[in-house]
Amino acid sequence: MRVPLLPRLKAHGVATILEKLKSETPSPKDSIDRIREYSALKTSASSGGTRADSVAVNITAELRRIAQIAGFPTSNTQAARAQFDQDAAIYLGQLEDLRTGEALRDDVWAFMTTVLAPDIVVWRFTDKNRERAARFAGGVRNSFQRLWVRGTILDRGEGHAQRWELLKQLTEDAMVQIFERASIGGNPSLAIAIAEGWLSTAVKVGRGPMEDVMRSATKILRVKNQIIDLGYLTSEELEHVVLNTFDTAVRAFIKTVEPELAT
Repeated sequence: MRVPLLPRLKAHGVATILEKLKSETPSPKDSIDRIREYSALKTSASSGGTRADSVAVNITAELRRIAQIAGFPTSNTQAARAQFDQDAAIYLGQLEDLRTGEALRDDVWAFMTTVLAPDIVVWRFTDKNRERAARFAGGVRNSFQRLWVRGTILDRGEGHAQRWELLKQLTEDAMVQIFERASIGGNPSLAIAIAEGWLSTAVKVGRGPMEDVMRSATKILRVKNQIIDLGYLTSEELEHVVLNTFDTAVRAFIKTVEPELAT
């Protein structure tokens, strides 16, 4: 089977298009028109497969449909955005066309967000600060790439009765703590173990304190990971370490709130 070579957009291309978008609102142009408009900025691998602009077009078309079901472009509530993230991550995590090295390239995702679907990105992330550029450029904060990573790593497998429970239950803050830290997000076994640990702990103590508990737990685990590579532990050993760490974080949280409750 020949690998579909997806269109790419380098950093210069992202900057050029974003500069243009400062003076105009992204519109839902036909994808072919968008590719034609920015053809001078588009690149792709010269060999190793078949050029497949249509694959990127089809992916973003389905993402647009998912966004529309969630409320795009008229409804921009937190619930609508969360629904899009969840459904898009499940979709992207199952795509055969993304199970190649192409999906690991930042510039592939930069093309999809910046050329093919900038209006969805603007809808999903309404902030206009400097951080917004990261939602278009490839990387852990790219609007679609972040969802593909989540859908790929947090998939419990086809045979699991609650296959997508982690994607549906973890909060955005928990996702950020896992996937925007290279030492965790870059280690799939550690990432899913922490996600499972978050869910188990949230069931025991409730979701209220989990933001503080999660931040404390990830700090401890990052230090432990520097001492011993947690990725080399067996799944049972890793689960034990992670759950113990969450228990430690919960006890630390309780100690901080007890004086407040006493006053």
